[in-house]
Amino acid sequence: MLKRLFLIPFALYLCAGYSYAQKTPDTLSKPAAIQLKEVGVKGGQKQRPKTSISTTLNQRELELSKGGTLAETLTAVSGVSMLKSGATISKPVIHGLHSNRILILNNGIRLEGQQWGAEHAPEIDPAIATRIQVVKGAESVMYGAEALAGVVIVEPPVLPVSEGIGGSINLSGASNGRAGTASAMLNGGLKQLPGFGWRVQGTLKKAGNIRTADYYLGNTGVNELNYSAALGYTTANSSYEAFYSRFSTELGILYSAHVGTKEDIEARIAHGRPLESYDFTYRITAPRQRIFHDLMKLKANYDFKEGKSLSVVYGYQRNHRKEFDFRRGDREALPITDLLLHTHALDLNFEQQLQNGSKRLYGFNGTVQVNNNIPGTLANTFIPNYDSFTSGVFLMQRWAGKVFEFEAGIRYDFKTFEAAGFRYQYEQAESYGGQRRFHNVTGSAGALWKINPTWHLSSNIGLAWRAPTANELFSNGLHHGAGLFEIGNAGIKAEQGYKWVSSIRRISSEFSFNLDVYAQYLHNYIYTRPDGNFRQTIAGTYPIFRYEQTNALFTGADLSGTYTFLAHLSYQLNAAVVRARDLSEDKYLPYIPSDKVTHSLKFDLNPDQQNTAYLQLGHSLVRRQTRYEPESDYAAPPPGYQLIQLAAGARFKFAARELGLNLTVDNLFNTAYKDYMNRYRYYTHDMGRNITLRLAYKF
Repeated sequence: MLKRLFLIPFALYLCAGYSYAQKTPDTLSKPAAIQLKEVGVKGGQKQRPKTSISTTLNQRELELSKGGTLAETLTAVSGVSMLKSGATISKPVIHGLHSNRILILNNGIRLEGQQWGAEHAPEIDPAIATRIQVVKGAESVMYGAEALAGVVIVEPPVLPVSEGIGGSINLSGASNGRAGTASAMLNGGLKQLPGFGWRVQGTLKKAGNIRTADYYLGNTGVNELNYSAALGYTTANSSYEAFYSRFSTELGILYSAHVGTKEDIEARIAHGRPLESYDFTYRITAPRQRIFHDLMKLKANYDFKEGKSLSVVYGYQRNHRKEFDFRRGDREALPITDLLLHTHALDLNFEQQLQNGSKRLYGFNGTVQVNNNIPGTLANTFIPNYDSFTSGVFLMQRWAGKVFEFEAGIRYDFKTFEAAGFRYQYEQAESYGGQRRFHNVTGSAGALWKINPTWHLSSNIGLAWRAPTANELFSNGLHHGAGLFEIGNAGIKAEQGYKWVSSIRRISSEFSFNLDVYAQYLHNYIYTRPDGNFRQTIAGTYPIFRYEQTNALFTGADLSGTYTFLAHLSYQLNAAVVRARDLSEDKYLPYIPSDKVTHSLKFDLNPDQQNTAYLQLGHSLVRRQTRYEPESDYAAPPPGYQLIQLAAGARFKFAARELGLNLTVDNLFNTAYKDYMNRYRYYTHDMGRNITLRLAYKF
């Protein structure tokens, strides 16, 4: 049944089609950023439309989160939170939605891994980025299926086109986990070949057991090694680029999440913390994960006469995920899950400048995936082997004026999904799987009104969709990292989301703010709910979660702003609320982020000078989640909490070089707390005090 890998490029050539996700900065049709601060972008990037609702973190803001995960970095954006599985795994949540409802682009390539798992973190190194943009609308037309909640765009620096060598070095050390991260980037051009540019980058990270306010979390270390390289050549009317990256990580899974009996689980939930005591160590043992993700990109762009251009992008990704659990005898070295995913994608975009001043974009794209369980685990497979093919065509048009901008588009996608697997039930082998076909028409429309130079009003409405994933359809076993026994539903249908989001923005050096208001209706919303029972396996006893569907409504608002009320003092605010309702049963949905407010007071010394320094005091308030159904969880949501953060830093410029130093103290008073969005909150508290020192050197 499964297609051979050598047929993939040929199939793509014949049936190319899929998401506009792989569109890169110089193809004109990405949404503009509603930025936290002004960003200066070097290179030949063309202006983006401003009708989508988005926020951008620039390079200086990204320096303040070096050493953290992508999800931790994105929490600086209002409306973005984290879904965590203990201290080592986190993934972004936008407006209450996560996993396959958020599309992530790494250097213009749609990230394809085993992202269906709630405990599967994005396989991406945020240190590669000089800009990260969060698009909050349902952007299916632009970026393809699965962009129901939004899009995260990770952009590395533009390749140089002139001679010279430059780069940066970033070092960070954290007290909690005794973590250390080193990242470096080097780029340059050749005098002998004008227009040629290159870039190399790498990151090394190591951390040990994380500590809460008063105890260590056993087996929560992380080892990470990432690197990338890029080559490019630019002429007067064309450009070419090759890019390769590898992300590799090994991380421990909290011991306390894997227990022996139902009575043990109930005792741990009642106790609220591990029953065992652990010391600090860098050693990682089972249960653990090892992930390797390779990405290759080839791109060519050609500019024709009369404002026409053609872009061709080919991307290949190889994702290898191994998960290890407690095993009997000498099987400890064998993974209990061993998945290998190959993804080939082709993206063709043709852009045309029309005589009336508008721009039109045509796209034809395709993706082929082959996912296999590697034999030799001596365990039931959690998901079956599968092949997936997706094709899509789209049309978008933009009208831009001095006061108004409009953008509209339409898209059609077709997807086939064929799965086949075997598992043992009561010592009897049984086959499962089957073939499913999905197709959908999506559309979007957006407008921007530049009321005056200070006030901008924008609105965007979109229809997005996604097909169910392999685990939602066919899982029937222990979801290792989540510490849950999950049961899929082969009859579930594709999700369809209708999202409206509007934003009002005030732009001023003294007082600026951005308010986003949204509503999203999800037809056939897929989610997991505990059924109140437990399943005993060889590895232990785990709560059972089942996949269900309903119609859901998400509403909420995000607010961010800055007010400078003295020459050196400024106040910053981020706030977000989200409400989610099961419309079919008139109930609350589980695992929806609590109301959150983060604000800070910042003192800047010489803010407009080359050598500057700052001191910042921050406060976060997270309310208890009161909107939940008692029968939908094994324990009530934890109490709300408040955290204090202290930060200080300085920046020194000399000639063409720059040195930045930043010191942050998170959870200053070492508060013991639990976050509702941590799937291990039943058994443990969250991280205690953490002191981080960061150094950034640019040359």
